[in-house]
Formats: sequence, structure tokens, C-alpha cells
Amino acid sequence: MATMRFHILGSSAGKTVPRPFCSCRVCTKARADGGRDVRTRCSVHLYLNDEPQGRPRYAIDFGPDLSSNLIRFKCSLDQLEHVIFTHAHMDHLETDLLNIRPSILSDRLALPMLNIYGSGSVEDKIEAACNLKTLNAQCHRVDPFTTFTAGELRFSTLLANHGPTTALNHIVEYRGKSVLLAWDTGWWSKETWEAVAAHTFDTVISECTVYGPSEIETDSRHLNFATLLEMRSRLIELGCITKDTPWSTLHIGDNGGLTYDEAVSFSFPHGITVGYDGQWVVIP
Repeated sequence: MATMRFHILGSSAGKTVPRPFCSCRVCTKARADGGRDVRTRCSVHLYLNDEPQGRPRYAIDFGPDLSSNLIRFKCSLDQLEHVIFTHAHMDHLETDLLNIRPSILSDRLALPMLNIYGSGSVEDKIEAACNLKTLNAQCHRVDPFTTFTAGELRFSTLLANHGPTTALNHIVEYRGKSVLLAWDTGWWSKETWEAVAAHTFDTVISECTVYGPSEIETDSRHLNFATLLEMRSRLIELGCITKDTPWSTLHIGDNGGLTYDEAVSFSFPHGITVGYDGQWVVIP
């Protein structure tokens, strides 16, 4: 049976939880208690079928906390072949981490070619900071509302509402299964809603930057919980998902004022799963 397994190494928004200079109740609890209240910046690994955890071939985003999370979760990137970027913001694309790829004592020639997929702004940032030949890497520019293949996976891109540079949400498909990856999304434009209506999803993984009581905000560059529920309702109306389709969250800040346990209690009546560093999302 074909499966996709997403390992969320980092689940925070652009600021970690706790924030370095913050003494709010959420940050104070995270600092004191650790556990799932601690959040680091976005990085996700994707495994297919029975691939063993720890040596991924696929990754989505390359946040600045990735190096410490690789140690934390006992992972190596020596088999990494494909990195799909949502956008060029620092909390999702840290070029210094890419640049240390050749700085290894093991066999450099054993590293596979690294294929990098992202918008024009991602490509520009990487090419300005990195020597792709030295990295044994190549960039593949992908635009909104296009499809591309990365290894065994098929991706379709959606335009997120997260300017000023181009930010992409991704639909990833593998052997009849389809997952919507939507973080740093904001409320979609009419064009994006029209594009997404052609798809159905087995699982959704989305941001919820402001996790807590809120009002719908369709002009924001991020989702709060009320806007997330509105997006979910719209996707149900379009037939993209059902009310029972699993929906998990990441890109979660202290902005909403809820600790992890409080967010779980808050989300439970709505069927939304609160993501955390180290979470697995499995699509059988």
C-alpha cells in the first residue's frame, strides 16, 4: 500500500516559541516546561512507503532551526534529493545551511544531486548566496498554477496571499493520494480558489499562526483560527474535502495566547489537530 509520511521537525511561525526576548505566559511556560510548548521554525520531511525515518529524500522548507532539529530527531540529510520551498522568507529558507552541504568529512561524491524547487524569488535568493556547482545542486523555478515532478511525486502550485515576494502553497500527489500543504497562505485570491476547486484532498496541513479566539480576517497574510475554519468550510463546500478529512496545523506562534494543551482543547470540538515539533502526519 502506498503511503506518505510527513515528519514536522519545526512547527513555529517566524518567531520561535519561546521568543528570545518575550516573557508572555505562553513563552514563559514553554521556557519552563519544554515539551510540545516549544516550537522551532518550519522544516518538514516526507517519506514514501516504508522508507526508514532519519535519512529523507524529500523535504519541504529549510528553516534556520533545521540543523539543531536534525540532531534532536536523529536525522541526516546525506540522502536528500529534493527540497521544495514555499517562499524565500528567512524562517523557511536559510541559505547558510545549504552552503555547508559540501563541508563534510565523508565522501562528497556519495551525495546525490540536490534538486531545489521554488518561485523566482527563491531561485534569486539561492543563486545570490550559493554556488550551485559546489553544492552539487540545481534550481528548478516553479511558478504559481503549474505542475512539476520531483522524483516519484507530482506537485501542483497555488498562489498564496503572502507577498510581497511570491509564496506558494503545494498540492502533493503520490499513487492516488493527495495532500494540501498550505502555510504562509493567508486568505486565497479568487484565482487560487478557482484552481483549488479542481482537486480533492486526503489530508490538509495548514498554518494557524494565530491560534486562539479570533474573528475572520480575509485581508491578513496569515491564518488565525477563525479564518482557518472559514477556509475549511469553503473547501468542504467545493467538494475538495469532507468534514472528516484530517486537518493538521503548523506555523503556530504565541500570537493567539494559548499553550499547546489549551490549543488542543480549543481545537478539539472542530476536529483540527494541533501540530508540534516532531509530529508525524501519515497518509495511508
